[in-house]
Amino acid sequence: MKDIGIVICNFNKKEYILNCVQSVLNAKGDNYDVFVVDNASTDGSAEALAEQFGHKITLLVNEENLGGAGGFDTGLEEVLKRDYKYYMLMDNDILVDENAIVSLYDFLEDEKHKDVGMVGSKVYFMDEPDVIWGYGGKIDFKDYVQKDQFKNMKDSDAIPETFYCDYVAACSLMVRADVVKKVGIMPKENFIYWDDMEWGYRFNEAGYKVCVYGKSKIWHKAGGRNAGNTFIHYYMWRNRIRFFLKVLKPEQREHFADTILTEMFRMIYSVNLKGENNIIKTLMYAFDDAVHGVTGKAKEGRILNRPQVPNRVEMACAGKKSMLIRYNGHMEGLGNVIQNIRKFAPDMKIGVSCDRCPETATLLMEQYPNCEVITEYKPEHYDGHLIMCDHIFKLAATDATDSYIDPWCNVIYSEDDFVYAKSFAQTRDLFVMCKKILLLDNAVIIKHPFDRE
Repeated sequence: MKDIGIVICNFNKKEYILNCVQSVLNAKGDNYDVFVVDNASTDGSAEALAEQFGHKITLLVNEENLGGAGGFDTGLEEVLKRDYKYYMLMDNDILVDENAIVSLYDFLEDEKHKDVGMVGSKVYFMDEPDVIWGYGGKIDFKDYVQKDQFKNMKDSDAIPETFYCDYVAACSLMVRADVVKKVGIMPKENFIYWDDMEWGYRFNEAGYKVCVYGKSKIWHKAGGRNAGNTFIHYYMWRNRIRFFLKVLKPEQREHFADTILTEMFRMIYSVNLKGENNIIKTLMYAFDDAVHGVTGKAKEGRILNRPQVPNRVEMACAGKKSMLIRYNGHMEGLGNVIQNIRKFAPDMKIGVSCDRCPETATLLMEQYPNCEVITEYKPEHYDGHLIMCDHIFKLAATDATDSYIDPWCNVIYSEDDFVYAKSFAQTRDLFVMCKKILLLDNAVIIKHPFDRE
C-alpha cells in the first residue's frame, strides 16, 4: 500500500488537467496513487483523461459540478476508504516541480514536524515563474479578511523556507489522514472559495499546525480573478461572511457587522465610480444569501457578466510618459499597480518612492529592477504621480486633493472624483445602519465542531 493519495479536481480545463497529471506522474517518487475528480466537464476532459492515462490514475466523474470544495470532497471520501497515511490536494491548472510531492512527504515524516497537520507548497504564477502567487496566509480577526503572504513578490532568500500560518491554498497541500478523520473533510457547502481557509482554521483550532514549505514548488495558472463575470465576487463575499458568522462569539458580531458592511460599501462605491453595476448586484445577492444561510452553487442570476469598462488607471496616466508611485508598504498592492500600468504602457518610466518606509528600498530594488526606486518623494521629476493608500475611500474628505490609488487599482484623480469622494462617509453610514439590522437580526448561524465558543 502506498502512503499518499493525491486528489486532483477538474472542471472544463482539458488541456490544463492533462498537463497537470503528466507533471505529477513525472515527479520524483512512486509512493502515491492519483485520483482525478471530474466535475461533470463538458469539454471532453474525462474522456481525454481515460484515454491518455488509463490505469495510471483512478478517474471519478461527478454527475454535476460540485465546485472545488465538493470535487475535492468526492476524492477525499474515496481515499478515506483506503489505508493512506497522507492525502494531497491539487488544482487542475498547476504544474509541479519534480520534488514538490516528495518534499511535502519528507516534511511530514520528520519527527520535528509531528505537530503539523497540513503543509502547502510555494506557489508561483505560471506566467511569471519566479513571482509568488501564494505562500500561506493569515485570517485577520480585526478586519475580518484573509491576507495572503508574500503575494506578487519575486522569490528570494528573504522569504522563509518554512512559514506557519492559518491556511494554505488547496491548489497544492498535503494533510495527515488521521487528522482529517478527526477534523473532517472540506466544507463542501462553500462550493468554492474560503473552503481551504476554513479547513486550515479547523486544523489549527483542533491543535494541528498549518504551514508552507518552500522546497515544494508548483506553478499555478490561476485566472479566476480576471474572469469576465462576477463569479469570484459572489462566492468570496458569501462564504467570507458565513465563515465569520460561524466562528465569532455573539458579542463580536456587532463589530464584525460594522466592519464588513463598511468594507462592502467601499467596494460598492468604488465599482460604481468605474461603472461596474453588475458587481454591485452580485454583492447584494451574496450578502442576502449569506444572511439567510444559502450555500452550494449560486442560484441562476447571481453570477453576472462584467461589461468592458475604461481602465481608470490608464485614464489617470493618459498623456504621461513617466509616473511616480508613492509606496505605502503594501507590497501586493504595489505589484498590482505596476502590473496594471505595464499592460497599457509597457515602456512607461515608473518610479517608486519609498520615503514613507525607506527601510524597504533594497527589497523594492530587488523586486522591481525595471523601476527607479528613490527614497525621497520628488514628483516634480515625473510627468505624473499616484499616492498609494489603504483604500481611496478611507481618505478624509480634506485629503482628496491629489491623485490616489489603492491596492485594488481604484484611483481618484479628477475634480469630479473628489466631489464624488466627499459624499462617501454620509452615504456609507446610512448603508451600514440599514444592512446591519438585517445581518444581526436575521443571520442563519451554523456552528462547526472546532469553532470558538
